[in-house]
Amino acid sequence: MKSVSFAAVVFCVLAQQIRSSEILVIFPTTAQSHYRVVRPLIHGLLDRGHRVLAITNFPDTAVRANLSHIDISGLKPHSKFTTGRLGLAKMMSHITGNANAYATVLGHPPVVELLRSGRKFDLVIAEFFTSTPIFAPIAAVVDAPIVGFCPMIQFPWINDLMGMDTVASYMPTLISDSGDRMSFVQRVGNAVKSAIINVGFNRLNSRAIRDVVERHYDGLRTESAVEAMANLTMIMTNNYRSVFLPYPSLPGIVEVGGIHVVDEKPVSQDLNDFINDADHGVILFSLGSVVSESSMGTDKLYNILDAFSRLKQRVIMKFDDEKHKKEIPTNVKVVKWFPQRDLLAHPKVLLFITHAGIMSVIETIHCGKPIVAIPMFGDQIVNTHLLVEKQVAVTIKYAHLKSDQLFDAINEALTEKYLINMKKLQQLYNDRPHSPLETAVYWTEYVIRNKNESKELLKSERIHLNLYQTYLIDIFTAFLLPPIIAIYIILWTMKRLRKN
Repeated sequence: MKSVSFAAVVFCVLAQQIRSSEILVIFPTTAQSHYRVVRPLIHGLLDRGHRVLAITNFPDTAVRANLSHIDISGLKPHSKFTTGRLGLAKMMSHITGNANAYATVLGHPPVVELLRSGRKFDLVIAEFFTSTPIFAPIAAVVDAPIVGFCPMIQFPWINDLMGMDTVASYMPTLISDSGDRMSFVQRVGNAVKSAIINVGFNRLNSRAIRDVVERHYDGLRTESAVEAMANLTMIMTNNYRSVFLPYPSLPGIVEVGGIHVVDEKPVSQDLNDFINDADHGVILFSLGSVVSESSMGTDKLYNILDAFSRLKQRVIMKFDDEKHKKEIPTNVKVVKWFPQRDLLAHPKVLLFITHAGIMSVIETIHCGKPIVAIPMFGDQIVNTHLLVEKQVAVTIKYAHLKSDQLFDAINEALTEKYLINMKKLQQLYNDRPHSPLETAVYWTEYVIRNKNESKELLKSERIHLNLYQTYLIDIFTAFLLPPIIAIYIILWTMKRLRKN
């Protein structure tokens, strides 16, 4: 209790030291789930008296005197993916196409006016995702340090930017088919995928990013996509080491996993009645906001509904397609949207069937409910592997989804083992010195307080070393070359002597 009180006193002292600052937030994502990660930080900074200008697709409806927006909604359509597996080639194509798609934001008149106005800020907070290279240079224009905010637990090239090695033997890449405990074959696959993603992003994306940067930043030139983000001072990630991946880290990589989870609110009367009348509990089903459920094949939907019809539990199913209303079993309630976090907190909700997107996974861990994971693409696959390794989830491949398989997976995940393991994981998730929001606010203000020194304060010297310097190849060469030359001279001399 004393340590908590001391921490609170320190936090208050630091709060008094920081003046009201001008902060620019650039979160161009069209996925509302991604924006939910940064919104609590924005509100936390507003509560502490800072002034925020947010470039976003999701302006706040509530008016606050110290909050303003540049609304970019409609400039880039929201991408919804089909339920089919998104392969590596398609993913890379999607990533490389983002530079030109998001360039429309830089050409938006209010953004152009901001860049030309000469207005200065104390800090820039930018979404750390595929669009980051074209927005990171804004920090130089407004004369401010820049912090990246990654909505996932990890992302390629974070380590490169902060000066830390990526070790493919135990660090699964974004699209890995394994967790962090890999067999020989999995390590080979992880190493290959990691190389393809890093080389592909830089080689395929760099030209498009270079063109966009030169066009919108008065001739500023960058040689690569990664170089365009080199000014990032710090990166916050939606991770927490005891729950997901406990890597060696640097102070410039700050874990704030769970920052988007807010206090639960009562659910609507119709949902509450449906839940309270469930004698055997309720199961939730959702594939998130990015997957188009209308692309789900009739056979897959039939298999899902058939499995649900055989359950004694009731099911609340988020589904945006109305073509199959007549086929819905009596124990299933279909809605186009539901308050996921609030429903997961309900004591009668027993299980979540999810695509394993990171926001959904964290909310489920926060509420201590087991999972049946049906991953589709991106980080959902590695998230699922990590959950399965911790024995808090059962997984099904969407391509092989059958009624019996789903029914068996649900019943397995409802066994006591998975609930006990999830409660342990929930305890680890909650056991931290400060809340995710307090952590995010502290490090944000740390960068502001140390604005002049912060550019490389939280990184390692690795960022200034090339490949041969990093791995001491030049030193090994310097040590090995003289004896090699000496041996060569001795052998050459002996050969000459024998001839004579």
